[in-house]
Amino acid sequence: MKSYLSLIPISARVRRRQNRLTILCIVTAVFLVTAIFSVADMMLRTQTGRAAGKSGSWHLEVTGITPEQAAQLVGQPDVVRVGAGAVFNENGESAYRLNGKRVVLYGADADYVSLNRAAAFAGTYPQAENEVLLGKTAARVLHVGSGDTVTLTLPDGTEKPLTVTGVGGIDEDFYGEQYSIVDAYLPQEAFAALLTANGEALPQTHYELEYTSAARAAKALPKLRSRYGETAVQENLQVMGSAGQSSSTAFQTVYGMAAVLFVLVLLAGVLMISGSMNSNLAQRTQFFGMMRCIGMSKRQVIRFVRLEALNWCRTAVPIGLVLGTLASWTICAALRYGIGGEFAATPVWQLSPAGLCAGAVVGVVTVLLAAQAPAKRAAKVSPMAAVSGSTQNVPVGRAAHAGKGRVELALGVRHATASKKNWALMTASFALSIVLALGFTVLLQFASLLLPSLVPWQPDVLYNGYGNAQVLPGSMTRTLLEVPGVAHAWGCTGLVDTPASSDKGNVDHVIFCSYDDYMLESSRSVVVRGRMPGAGNEVMTIYNKNNPMQIGDVITVNGVPLTIVGAFSEGTFPDDVTLIAPEALFRQVAGDQNYNMVGVQLDRTADEDTLFTLADLATDDVIMQDLRESNRQDRGTYYAVRVVLYGFLAIIGGISLLNIVNSISMSVSARARQYGAMRAVGMEDVQLCRMIAAEAGTYAASGLLVGVAAGLVLHRALYTRLVTHYFGVVWRVPFGLLAVLCLFVAGAAALAVHGPVKRLQAMPVTAAINEL
Repeated sequence: MKSYLSLIPISARVRRRQNRLTILCIVTAVFLVTAIFSVADMMLRTQTGRAAGKSGSWHLEVTGITPEQAAQLVGQPDVVRVGAGAVFNENGESAYRLNGKRVVLYGADADYVSLNRAAAFAGTYPQAENEVLLGKTAARVLHVGSGDTVTLTLPDGTEKPLTVTGVGGIDEDFYGEQYSIVDAYLPQEAFAALLTANGEALPQTHYELEYTSAARAAKALPKLRSRYGETAVQENLQVMGSAGQSSSTAFQTVYGMAAVLFVLVLLAGVLMISGSMNSNLAQRTQFFGMMRCIGMSKRQVIRFVRLEALNWCRTAVPIGLVLGTLASWTICAALRYGIGGEFAATPVWQLSPAGLCAGAVVGVVTVLLAAQAPAKRAAKVSPMAAVSGSTQNVPVGRAAHAGKGRVELALGVRHATASKKNWALMTASFALSIVLALGFTVLLQFASLLLPSLVPWQPDVLYNGYGNAQVLPGSMTRTLLEVPGVAHAWGCTGLVDTPASSDKGNVDHVIFCSYDDYMLESSRSVVVRGRMPGAGNEVMTIYNKNNPMQIGDVITVNGVPLTIVGAFSEGTFPDDVTLIAPEALFRQVAGDQNYNMVGVQLDRTADEDTLFTLADLATDDVIMQDLRESNRQDRGTYYAVRVVLYGFLAIIGGISLLNIVNSISMSVSARARQYGAMRAVGMEDVQLCRMIAAEAGTYAASGLLVGVAAGLVLHRALYTRLVTHYFGVVWRVPFGLLAVLCLFVAGAAALAVHGPVKRLQAMPVTAAINEL
C-alpha cells in the first residue's frame, strides 16, 4: 500500500452493500439535474422556433431613422440581416378591399417577410408594380394561389388587378386568425407609389435586425437606444426572452423565480447526499479511529472522505446521466406525441450538451458540498473511540427521561435528538421537500390562470363589430345555433366610456357590459371574490390590481344604482373599470342594444365547411376570428406545464422518500451494536419497533413543523406576487394540500421503519453486538 488513499477501492469492494444507498442518492441527484436541464434545453429550442413563428426571428427593431442610417445598420459585424417594411391600414379602417375583403397593405422587402415568418414563402417575392404576395390565410380565404389574379379596390372605386407571385409559408400573427381582414405584401416602390397616388401619408419604415445571437443583440440594444432614442428601438420579447436575454422586468422576474426553484432543488440533492454520507460514516467510527491510531492526520481523513465520495461518482454520475437523458426523452415524447400543438416540434431523441454537462458538473459539485460536513465529522473521531470500541461520537449528557411513558419511546426520541447536527439535517431534508411541494403548486395554479383559453366560455370562433361597433343583432346567436357543428353561441355588449358615479367618488367612467345566461352560468368557476349576481340591481366587476371598485360599492349608471357583489378573474372586456350585468338588467339600464361581440363554441362534428359557413355570416362591418388553433396551443401549454410540474413534484417526492428511508435505515445500522445489547438484556421486538418508530416520528414531526411554517411563508409570498397580484384570487391556507403532505411524510416514515426493523429482528443478537 503506497498511501492511505489506496484503501478507497478496497473499502468500496468490502462495503459494497452499505454503499449502495449512498450511490443511489448520488444517482438520483445527477438524474434530477440532468433531466431538468435537458428538458429545459429542449423546451428552449422549441420555444425559440415557436417565438420565431409567432413574432418573427428578428431580435431588434428600429424605427424613425433615415435610409442612410439604416445602411449603417447593415454594415455592423454582428448583424446577419436587416429587413425593411412599412404597414398601412393596419386595422382595415380605410376603404381598401382585396376581392371584397378588408386588406392590410405592407410595403416590404423579401428579408422583412422572411424575418417575420418561421417558414419561407412559396413562390417568389413580387418585383413589379402589379405583383403581390399574400399571407397563407389570405390565400385560403380568397381561394387563390400563385399565378392567380386578385383585385385591389381603391377608395375612389378604381380597381387594380394584381398577380399573386407567392403565398406566405406560415401565418401565426394576428391576421392568421382572421377571415374578414387579409394581408398583402407589395414591393416598397409600388407600395409608396400606390399610397402617394391616393393622397395617403407614407407610414414609418420599420427596420428589423437579426443578429448572430440573442446575446449579441442584447449587447447592442443599449448602444442603439443611446444613438436613436429610447422609443425608437424595440426588442422582440418572444425571441429575446426565450433566449434569456430580454431586458423586460417580467422576464427577469421569471428568471429569478426559476433560479430560486433550481437552488431549492439543488439543495434537496445536497441534503439527501449529505444525510446519507453522515449515516454511512457514523457506521465507520471505529475505522477512522483505527486509521488515526496508525498515523492518519485529520487533513488526510478529510481528503480520504472527499476522494471516496468522488470514487462513488465514477459509477453514480454516468448512471444518473443516462437515466436523466432517458427521462428527458420520455417527457419530450409525451409533449410531442401526447399533447402536440406548439409542442409538435419538440426534439425527442437528441442529446442535450447543456443537460449532460450540468448533470456531471453539478453532480460532482453537489457530492463535494455534501461531503464537507461528513469529512470534518470523520476527522474529529478520536483514536480513543477505536480503542474503547465506541461507535458513537456523540457524548451523552444525561439519560433519556421516560417519565410515565414507555422507555423505548423516550429512547427513540433521544436517538433522534442526541446529535443536533444530524437532527437539523434530517429536519431540513423533510422541510425542504414540503417547501418545494408548496412552491410548485403555486406555479401550477398560476399557469392555469395565465392561459385565457381555459375560461369556460372561450370561443372557437369570435365575431366582433368592426371598431367595436354594435352591429351584431340579438337574433344572431339563434341563427348560429342552427349551423351544423355549433355547440353554443353567446352574445355580449360592451359600452365603452359610459358615464358613471361611485358612492366613494373614485369612478367617473366605466365599461358597462352585458353577459347572457350562458356566459353567466359558465363564469361561475372564474369568480375570485364575492358571489354571482342574483335578483335586484346586482353586478360583477373584473379583478384588476388597478381597479378602484370593490365589492359592496354602489355605481350609478344612467341614474340606476348598481351594487357590485363579486369579481371575475377575467372577462371579455379586460379593463381597470368594468361592470358586468345580466342581460335583462343591462337592457333595463342602457336600453335595447345590439351585440358588439358574439362567440361560438364548436362541437366535434365541425369541419372546414362549418368555418366557411360561419364566415359567410360575417358582413363587411364584422370581423370573424378562428381561434381554434390558438386555443389548442394554449391548452397544450397548460397540460405541458402540468406534466412538467407534476413530474418534478413526483421526483421531489421520490427523493424525499428515498432520503427518509435511507437515513432511518443507516441510522439504525449505525446503532446496530446498541440495539443488539438492548435485545440481549431483554428488549422485545415490539419495543424495538416502537423505539425506531419514535426516532423516525421525531424527524417527521420536526420536519413537518419547520417545513409547513417555511412552506406557508413561501406559498403565500408566491401566491400574492403571482396569483393575487394579477388575478385577484385571495390566498387561503391550503389545508387539503397540507393534509396530503402530512400523510405522505407519515407514510414515508412508516415505510422507513419497516425495513430496518425486519433486518434487526432477523439478525442474531450476537451478530448485532459484533456489527461494525
